Amino acid sequence: MPKVLYVEDHPAQRDILAQMLELNGFEVAVASDGLEGVEKAQSWLPDLILMDLRMPKMDGFEAIKVIRSDSTTQSIPIIAISAWASAKHKERALAAGANEHFTKPVDLNRLLTTISRYLKE
Repeated sequence: MPKVLYVEDHPAQRDILAQMLELNGFEVAVASDGLEGVEKAQSWLPDLILMDLRMPKMDGFEAIKVIRSDSTTQSIPIIAISAWASAKHKERALAAGANEHFTKPVDLNRLLTTISRYLKE
């Protein structure tokens, strides 16, 4: 069962998407901020990370950079998910090391297709 780490500070959004992922055959762990996300990525070593960008303690941009700088986590695919829809934020997420950027609300079918593509690589 593929392991997905979902880092999101809003509990309702986190719970809904986590449940959808579980219903689609993924083992899901969650974190509520970037710092906790980095720690879980390093200890749990997920197959893929979904990362919100705007969070307390450590934002998603910084968390992505930390994950990319660690040899044990640097190759894990990261999909940034944010309410920020501007090209500037997408470019910033990709520059930090995200593989993809999705805008909220997320198109679940498109997200599942993208996750599957990265897990096959």
